[in-house]
Amino acid sequence: MFNFFLSILVFLVISTIILLFVAPFIDHLFYVDHKLDEMEEYEVFIMIIIHIILLGVLVYIFHKYLVKNYIKYFKLNKTYIKMIDLILGLTLVGLQRNLLFKIRYLSNKHPIRSELIM
Repeated sequence: MFNFFLSILVFLVISTIILLFVAPFIDHLFYVDHKLDEMEEYEVFIMIIIHIILLGVLVYIFHKYLVKNYIKYFKLNKTYIKMIDLILGLTLVGLQRNLLFKIRYLSNKHPIRSELIM
């Protein structure tokens, strides 16, 4: 039983290290810098949508090639597979600083939120 949890932990550590190397490249593709105030809201919204779609494709590829191959060597339950996918997805989105910055920028511009902040 200990070996089972150790194998899951080792896989999560390895996959998180891989994501730590891949995530900055994706984040840099959508780098805006100070031009965010000069852009229209719909342009920022489209960039957010494309960024999220690219992250979804990356999580799918990661799941299809790494998680599925890892499952062959260890008998994992579907629940553990979902947990691994959730952790990988949250890790990948959490590493996207530009995505989080743009979402925060748009949410502060929202009419309802801007009235509540004042």
